[in-house]
Amino acid sequence: MQRTPSRLTQFTFDAIDSLRHTTSHSNTVVRVFGRVLHRVATRLVMPRVSANHTVDAQMYGRSMRMPAEHPLPNVLHYFPQYNRPLALAASAIKSHSSDENLTVIDVGANIGETVAAIEQFTQNVSYLCIEADQEIARLCSFNHQGNPRVQTEQCFIGEQEGALAQLQDDGRANPSTKMMEQGSLEENGRCGRLVRLDTVATSFAELHKGIHLIKVDTEGYDFSVLRSGAALISRYKPALYFEWFPDLLIGLHEQVWDGFDYLESLGYHHFVFFASQGDYYCHLSRPDHFTLRSLASAASQNKTLLYFDVFASIDEAVCKSLVELTLTR
Repeated sequence: MQRTPSRLTQFTFDAIDSLRHTTSHSNTVVRVFGRVLHRVATRLVMPRVSANHTVDAQMYGRSMRMPAEHPLPNVLHYFPQYNRPLALAASAIKSHSSDENLTVIDVGANIGETVAAIEQFTQNVSYLCIEADQEIARLCSFNHQGNPRVQTEQCFIGEQEGALAQLQDDGRANPSTKMMEQGSLEENGRCGRLVRLDTVATSFAELHKGIHLIKVDTEGYDFSVLRSGAALISRYKPALYFEWFPDLLIGLHEQVWDGFDYLESLGYHHFVFFASQGDYYCHLSRPDHFTLRSLASAASQNKTLLYFDVFASIDEAVCKSLVELTLTR
């Protein structure tokens, strides 16, 4: 079912957003009262008026349309650094590139917030946005319909090309891909067959004569996506930006260091780690299994951390530039 705008939903969303901003700049008593009222409104009022509707919100200096239950406006209010390292990564890459234009592949593009975030700092960038959810992919296209540099593809990405997969909704417009048993494709409308990143993105890379950055956010399947793009990564050596969620990897029967071993084999030795809220955490070169296990343990034991966003490059100078940008901007 296609989501539609609603005046009532938009009015409710704007009122809740205004409450959040107003009370956050007040004294302690008002802030506490405002948080309680905001929680009640978000959990009890908004769900009653938001079903199958969209809202427009101001983010990254522009208006973006999204499902009414989307968590990003709230996340950005409390964690303004969220997504900022990714945007600064594009700036760091640009500073070390002789190319006038950058090319970015965004797997798990959602509503297209990566494009909006990068555009705040870096211009002349072409994007291939890949999103598995058909309705959210439509919103991604809508949000960037005036930008000819943005191409959107709706498909499931993974290394087992042809295997069945389905979307599992988390109730926050951030569905994750789960593998399916054979023979059940016709029983679920939100499913499809996996396609390798090499298959989907090769023509885009050839058209633009390279790839500068691949960003992946697929709720635990990030390394599977990167492995599905082995030919592209081996050929173009783009910088990589992915979510490293140790608990989800363990649930998928992967060792927490498996993905790093794979990237090491492709020549990626330098990594910058960011906390899930967007704050700089550390910069490592050739991390060993013990170091990665230690970081994974820190993420698992700290419920405010949970996972890391990781930037990887074959060029240590790019990683150092990114660290400098995060510390000075």
